[in-house]
Amino acid sequence: MRNRAIVLFFILITSCQNFSTYENNNTYEKIGFADFTKNDDVIHRNIAPNSKVKITNLLNKKSIVVEVDKNSNYKKEREIIIPNKYIDLLELNYNLPIVKIETLRTNKTFKADTVKIFEEEKKITQNIEIKNVDIIDLSKNNSSKNNNLNKLIIYYGDFTFKNSALDMISLLKKEIKNLNPTVIQVNKKFRVKVATINDISEFDIFFNKIVNTKFDNYNIIVE
Repeated sequence: MRNRAIVLFFILITSCQNFSTYENNNTYEKIGFADFTKNDDVIHRNIAPNSKVKITNLLNKKSIVVEVDKNSNYKKEREIIIPNKYIDLLELNYNLPIVKIETLRTNKTFKADTVKIFEEEKKITQNIEIKNVDIIDLSKNNSSKNNNLNKLIIYYGDFTFKNSALDMISLLKKEIKNLNPTVIQVNKKFRVKVATINDISEFDIFFNKIVNTKFDNYNIIVE
């Protein structure tokens, strides 16, 4: 059984097609939760320093483009660490700071077509120094704080083979009691739908239950 588990982890690395791949000239794209810092550093585990990243608040579609300052092995439950001064610009919800992270190729730039900063935000931004940030308003015909989401789903995949997805389910069930993961097919690939969460606390509870094997290759679907 141990050999089977080792084989599965090899499959996870080599055949699992998710959005979190990142190489020198490739883009990185993943949905996860942000954490915050009092200093001015944007920190990511894998994205190279000086890379431009677009951070989108998925609750209201507000985005900013910033540069990664450094790498750090912060806790794996968080996708990125950003300065407190960006919380108000993105209007992030502390209980659900769900963000999409995308690296930008050097030959592509995202410009702000329309920058909308409310009066309250103006008062805040007058007192902080913001460097290398483009604000992108993607909220056409939406309210500035549209925090209505149906659900957030944690999943693993996508797997080329259904048996790989089934093996993943077996490992997850050994880690978490009363877990009821299912396999769904997406574009001829197989995805393990693990759990539905409502906020960051529920996500942390789920993550901390995986005590023996920290499955980092998760992703989140926003529905």
